[in-house]
Amino acid sequence: MSFPISLLSLTFCLLLVLISCFSGGYSSSSSSAAPTRIGKGYRLISIEETSDGGFLGHLQVNQKNNFYGPDIPLLQLYVKHESENRLRVHITDAEKQRWEVPYNLLPRDQPPKPKQAIGRSRKKPISVLEIAGSELIFLHTVDPFSFAVTRRSNGQTLFNSSSGGGDSFGEMVFKDQYLEISTRLPEDASLYGLGENTQPHGIKLYPNDPYTLYTTDVSAINLNTDLYGSHPVYMELRNVGDKPYAHAVLLLNSNGMDVFYRGNSLTYKLIGGVFDFYFFVGPTPLDVVDQYTSFIGRPAPMPYWSLG
Repeated sequence: MSFPISLLSLTFCLLLVLISCFSGGYSSSSSSAAPTRIGKGYRLISIEETSDGGFLGHLQVNQKNNFYGPDIPLLQLYVKHESENRLRVHITDAEKQRWEVPYNLLPRDQPPKPKQAIGRSRKKPISVLEIAGSELIFLHTVDPFSFAVTRRSNGQTLFNSSSGGGDSFGEMVFKDQYLEISTRLPEDASLYGLGENTQPHGIKLYPNDPYTLYTTDVSAINLNTDLYGSHPVYMELRNVGDKPYAHAVLLLNSNGMDVFYRGNSLTYKLIGGVFDFYFFVGPTPLDVVDQYTSFIGRPAPMPYWSLG
């Protein structure tokens, strides 16, 4: 059965439009332009300390819309300093369990399970809450909800999801098959990671280059290609008072994602799962690698026979 040429052309054009709308575009010009704001974000409606030393809160969507599907109306926020050098921020559906990297595959503490119903009696949240560890400090704003992670020793902000009313990015989005969150970055920061893929510039991130994590079994000889593994983690190097500092941010999510780095901001766009952030304090690159591999697992030693 054959189709008219005009019908095939129309179908092909529609397919290209849908792909470009969903992905946000891959060209430098589209990446540098102001992104489309999908929603109005969430507001914090409760937060309290848990028995394990963490903090559990709930977020309610400010204004629902149907861009990329309906918003999940109620989210669960869990924050915990898991060690002196690691902070976890976990956000998921407050009423239904969602797909995560299996806990038996990557052993780690499980946050409180989402409840089927949220009681009406909620503690009134304060405008700013500080959850301080030995070196990392978690801060948040209530409406629209955003959070920041700062370093105690020098006051540097390592991660800040607040848009601040600017045009760089919008508020947090959490739908069934579309999740989005961003962070502001200093202009002079140097970022490395977001593998495993082949990039023309190597492992250093360059503004307006697309970084897609969607594992495929292909040869590494091709540029701009996703390879065998997915490590949604980046290391950031900064010069603070002529002293170097390093830290890392891991988004533990196994779904396909695009990461857009615009020089002064970084935006994650995911097609499922949860937000499960881990912040590693460093402060040296070697410390970061040690802290990251102590969490995900050390590389296996090569057998003697493989060395020839």
